[in-house]
Amino acid sequence: MSQKVQCASHGERDATFLCSHLAEQNSVALGFNTSGPSSENPFPDAWCDDCEVICTAHGGWNQESEKLLRVVLLCSGCYLKARIRNTKPDVTLDDLADLRWKCSHCEEWHNGPCLDFSYSKPAHWPAQNSGSPPDPETFLNDDFCAIKGQQFFVRGIIPLSIIGTADSFAWGVWGSLSKENFERLIAIGKEPKRTEFPPMFSWLSNQIREYPDTLDLKMRAHIQPPKLRPRFELELTDHPLAQEYHYGIAPQRVKEMMLGRLRFPQQ
Repeated sequence: MSQKVQCASHGERDATFLCSHLAEQNSVALGFNTSGPSSENPFPDAWCDDCEVICTAHGGWNQESEKLLRVVLLCSGCYLKARIRNTKPDVTLDDLADLRWKCSHCEEWHNGPCLDFSYSKPAHWPAQNSGSPPDPETFLNDDFCAIKGQQFFVRGIIPLSIIGTADSFAWGVWGSLSKENFERLIAIGKEPKRTEFPPMFSWLSNQIREYPDTLDLKMRAHIQPPKLRPRFELELTDHPLAQEYHYGIAPQRVKEMMLGRLRFPQQ
């Protein structure tokens, strides 16, 4: 059985070992070398490119080369974060610095990568009939949505760590909540104690066109301090969005989504 370790950020996870350079929280694009993951060992020992030079110079990891290596114990959640930050992609965020674009919300030109796209309402929001009387149990604002007092939603973000960076790309989406959790969240408002709420079960409530069907993907809403939207955690499945949430999104993929959603100067 795998050795377990208790992590302040991720709870109880598998224990992993990395060189001290990769273990630094601000490490970026240092390279991520391993002997290769397997079903028996999904988190093999990892080291950066500089340590790979030491390994190669000494004919592999042995008593001599290991004297020059400082190993750090991390949980598997921190290991995955380090892998995302330090893997070197073919296209980097720096390669997107010269992109010039307009979004659908303003007529100003912007430069560089666009790192968030959002939805103003859940997919379940009905097309409004101007002849219908107002329904007090149906409302939509910047943070919450209720439909006929039966469906309840909160607005939050799905952060995707960008491979080779310490940055994230964010999908601004809506997630469903139970009536009880919805009412608790509204009642506490901007009180700091809101962060004490345990994660709330949620279904993703938008269809993100860059992926196969995303409606009703399983999530958990982590309530953040006042002025911050909830962070949605996706369940790990084979769905491409869940894979990008857990294993990172490539800068090239960010560029492709920008090209599909934004306006660029005429060539």
